[in-house]
Amino acid sequence: MSRSIYLFLILLVFISCKKEYEVEDFRKELRPYLARLSKEKFVPVSDTMAKSFLEKNAKKDELIKLMDAKNPLLRVIAYRAIVNKSEPEYFDLLIKHLDDTAKVTWQYYEDASGVFTVSDLMIRKAYDENGLSPIQKKYLVEKVLLEYPFLDVSNWMIKDVDANEKYYNLIKYKSKVENEDKCGDQLIACYALSKFNKKEDVNFLYNVFHNSINGYCVESIFKSIEAFPDKIFFKLLKDYFEKNIKNKLTSKENITDDVLYFARAVASYENKDALDMLKYIEQNNTYINRPAWPPSNKIYVLKAVTIHYNKIYDELIKKIKNEMNDCDLKNLGFSNYELLENNDKKDW
Repeated sequence: MSRSIYLFLILLVFISCKKEYEVEDFRKELRPYLARLSKEKFVPVSDTMAKSFLEKNAKKDELIKLMDAKNPLLRVIAYRAIVNKSEPEYFDLLIKHLDDTAKVTWQYYEDASGVFTVSDLMIRKAYDENGLSPIQKKYLVEKVLLEYPFLDVSNWMIKDVDANEKYYNLIKYKSKVENEDKCGDQLIACYALSKFNKKEDVNFLYNVFHNSINGYCVESIFKSIEAFPDKIFFKLLKDYFEKNIKNKLTSKENITDDVLYFARAVASYENKDALDMLKYIEQNNTYINRPAWPPSNKIYVLKAVTIHYNKIYDELIKKIKNEMNDCDLKNLGFSNYELLENNDKKDW
């Protein structure tokens, strides 16, 4: 018997041994509220009277028992209550229930919802409450990526993992999965793949980037090229410049963060063509920036050439800095080189 089949059978036995409690299996005082919550069609975005009562009155062992309730929505609510009450067992309980792949609808905004697994929502709850230490995050990421890569949260995690061979095959697989509704998932996986800097991936990445660079989610493409500035990708940047940057940074156009990540990708090449494109961006302010100083296009270029410093950028750096005072530079983070954006900082 192969090891994978053996593990699968063990998992089946484990799942079959799990108890699935009905509302009637709980204390009389809790039953009306559990019954009310059982009728909900989704995990509500805000607290309800029933949820508040349960969190206030259910004992820890009752909430742990509720995590094995037959109704998956009750399992999510139980874990959220455990985290909200800062029970010390919250992480061990999370790891124990990673195999809970029942689907529930979570209404994360008043007008927006989505379908998630129970374990996905448990992970998100533990993360949102800042209840995970760096060691716990590292353990959880490895556990999810190697044993539960089908969880939605895995697409979030791979963005932050460093190039590690034990994750390579999974990342390569995810980078090939096309999804018109979630272009970001494939391109985020490509960003993770780019960190490996493997020549064997260049042609594959080029084709994905070429097919996606004029659509949405281009930020991930630019981050990928910045992480792996192979010469073949520079043509994509030059074409993007001609179609989307040149003669577009005018008083009639707004500027977006895509220009920042484009500038960073370009700057990573440290050559004359890169310098020319960066000079163009620096010289062309947009309408939204005219009343304010310093304008975003200059900030974006200065950040890009500071992150990817090369002597070829010296005159450009000097020119931009001469137009700013010390207060401007300090407020922008240049005094202590806090150059990364908030969404560049690792969640995991």
